[in-house]
Amino acid sequence: MSLAVLSLMAWFVMIVFAFIPKRLTLTELVFLYFVIVVLTISLFTTLDVNLNWAPLTRKIDGAFAMYICRFIVIPFLVLMAVCALLSHLKAKWRVALSAIIVMVLCGADQVYLLLGLMEFARWNVGYSLLMYGLFVLSVWWIARWFIGLDKEVSGKS
Repeated sequence: MSLAVLSLMAWFVMIVFAFIPKRLTLTELVFLYFVIVVLTISLFTTLDVNLNWAPLTRKIDGAFAMYICRFIVIPFLVLMAVCALLSHLKAKWRVALSAIIVMVLCGADQVYLLLGLMEFARWNVGYSLLMYGLFVLSVWWIARWFIGLDKEVSGKS
């Protein structure tokens, strides 16, 4: 059941991502996607295995469901937040959209809890909000740095 629910959630997130306007090139999107995946896997493995703050289920179908979230749902939602921050909207709308996406990420954590895929041992929703907020801000900073590299190279040619 959990695998079907999270697969449906992943499809929904990918469809929404396909329809939103993006200011990033394909190279920038792919680079950011892989940065996000590496950070996501590292962070959540540390929280699960090393610190045991947010342990995951050890069932096979639950593990596959969580890998769907770690490779599709979380990276695409973070990319959407970064695209919102890099858009030409007014600053308050950019921040509001990013905050909504961070809340959706925290809501996804609640879905994982309800499905029994994860438990909060020494973790809570406040920590999740802080973690996802810092995650989005750090990826936004990396995106700005990466986009600036392209402008520096183009300007020197």
